[in-house]
Amino acid sequence: MHVFVPTHAFEEIEEHLPELLRRTGLREGDARALLKVLGSYVLSIPEELVAARLGEASKAMTLVDPDDAVYVAAALAIPCDGIWSDDPHLKRQDLAPCWTTSELVRQLRQSGFKV
Repeated sequence: MHVFVPTHAFEEIEEHLPELLRRTGLREGDARALLKVLGSYVLSIPEELVAARLGEASKAMTLVDPDDAVYVAAALAIPCDGIWSDDPHLKRQDLAPCWTTSELVRQLRQSGFKV
């Protein structure tokens, strides 16, 4: 199994780090250490691949959340099973399936993964 993200996802995490710290209760040093470990398992999708699908994704996300069109474009840019996000509005687009964490964990367990 591989987890792919558009290159800008790391910038977005940094931008939202204060909110993530508040939500998780983690100290900044612990959060950064966790992000470093998680980052070692994540593969970045080249920007040119995402850009090639951004128009289509932007159109689908116009009334949903235009800022998240890049995630839909990323899902369209490579062969994948969908988007992993707990943002409910991403389920309102129909170009790429969107999996919540609980849905993903359930599917992984059904597929034999121990999570």
